[in-house]
Amino acid sequence: MADLAAGTVARPHSMPDDDPTASTVEGVELRVLLFSVLREIVGTGELRLQLRAPVRGEDVLGRLVAEYPATETYRSVVRLAVNRVYAPLLTELCDGDEVALITPVSGG
Repeated sequence: MADLAAGTVARPHSMPDDDPTASTVEGVELRVLLFSVLREIVGTGELRLQLRAPVRGEDVLGRLVAEYPATETYRSVVRLAVNRVYAPLLTELCDGDEVALITPVSGG
């Protein structure tokens, strides 16, 4: 296994190696789900992003901020979920992963 940078979380790839539909491009395509205020700012609850590998959760958040600067305000409070499991922003992402960017919500 390759050495990982400190704090990086390794995950097994979400597709088997023998899957003929697996991407061979040096990029990662992700389904990004947005909730709460991020959804309101962006105007949709789902984005498809293609990023050059390797990709971590913080890279997805950085891309969102670059394309939608108003989301910068919420950058420090966003939680990441990868394939419906909470994960650190340093988690390395795989082609086809579902990434949810979740902000705190209040209610009562």
